[in-house]
Amino acid sequence: SLPRETPVTEDDIRQGLSTVFGTGVDLLELRYARRITNASRQVEQYRHGRVFLAGDAAHVHLPLGAQGMNTGMQDALNLGWKLAAAVHGWAPKDLLDTYHAERHPAGAAVLLNVRAQSLLMDWAGTRDPDVLATREVFTAMAQLPDVQRHLADLMSGMAIRYPMPGTETHQLVGRPAPDLDLGSARVHELLRSGRGILLDPADTFAGVAGPWSDRVDRVAQGADTDPMLIRPDGYVCWAGTTDLEPALDHWFGEPR
Repeated sequence: SLPRETPVTEDDIRQGLSTVFGTGVDLLELRYARRITNASRQVEQYRHGRVFLAGDAAHVHLPLGAQGMNTGMQDALNLGWKLAAAVHGWAPKDLLDTYHAERHPAGAAVLLNVRAQSLLMDWAGTRDPDVLATREVFTAMAQLPDVQRHLADLMSGMAIRYPMPGTETHQLVGRPAPDLDLGSARVHELLRSGRGILLDPADTFAGVAGPWSDRVDRVAQGADTDPMLIRPDGYVCWAGTTDLEPALDHWFGEPR
């Protein structure tokens, strides 16, 4: 293979297009091109004191299916609201440490997924019979709807389930909140405020949530769902009928 620094020429691109598509596709103009490798690296710690690593600074891999972009955006969403909480003075103890605890496993899962895809590509052109057999089996499996949904969640970064101490029993906890229609707005529209959301369809948690009203908005109408507490990054950190106050205290700090 050529060194990564070797310039990519128009002839290189034309040869590649011809190999894949035959004469049906031609290159009119090359504006930007660079060589990539299947290097797979991840830092051991996402936090070093006051320094936090995210995106390409935290993990690099073969760019397939925009998974690096999705992972980097999720890094930023996860870290952003926690930094804001620290700046505004209400961040609970160790909240910033949960960035590494939640996002490092997510990054490792993406690297594992990309390595597998790289193997199936057989991009060295060896036509390895073992790779071809694996690819054929995988292609057949990928026709199944459940497999398609699982792969879509993997590539979008939505398959991760964050650990939420003491509340993992509900199926929604630790996962992205469903984008429910609340009548006046959808859940993800409300999250643009940068605040947490408590969906309280039976209007039973006003007294409990009141002391956190400066950082959590309570929605008591229009939500046809179980009660749930949603972090500013869109992940459910409590749901059901269990004690709500510990979750508020754990993720949103001490009450006023």
